[in-house]
Amino acid sequence: MLRDDRDDRAFTGLEAAIIFIAFVVVASVFAYVVLGVGMATSQKNQEVLHAALDEAGSALRPGYTVIAKLDNDKGFLKSIAFDLETATDLAAIDMRSMTYTAATGDTLITFPPGDTAVTLSWRYRRDTDALLEAGEVVTVHLDVRSVGIQRGDTFTLDMTASGGATASLTRMIPTGIDKNVYVELF
Repeated sequence: MLRDDRDDRAFTGLEAAIIFIAFVVVASVFAYVVLGVGMATSQKNQEVLHAALDEAGSALRPGYTVIAKLDNDKGFLKSIAFDLETATDLAAIDMRSMTYTAATGDTLITFPPGDTAVTLSWRYRRDTDALLEAGEVVTVHLDVRSVGIQRGDTFTLDMTASGGATASLTRMIPTGIDKNVYVELF
């Protein structure tokens, strides 16, 4: 004969414990995934922050004065000289990697790294490398005869380092300047 008077309370408790353990395991796996994504996001944020600090630290600051020399009776600009320094103490800029771009309303000329039209002279130097570091000032001399800047023209000069640091100057050549003179442009 079959007995139908079994007590199922223990079996129901075991089922509940198994389901509870399954929920705990699923919740812990979910928590692990969420924490992993959070850590990865935090790491990416840290990388972006460091990249931003490097970029801000490598900013160039041109001097306020630009010295220009007019070449001949036609009044074309022969050369430009200006100072460069870093804006912060966080990074150094390799002066051998600088690209200079001179632009007028009619002309755009780029002087790539190593161009013979660009010469450097160090005004303040702490060491002998080609890196522009905090506290150092370099004077850049550009031979701009190929640009065709003349009396009355406004020109813009952009300086770009290989790391992305940029600076820009915009100046105008006065109309009443004589030939073969040096002019300080503000």
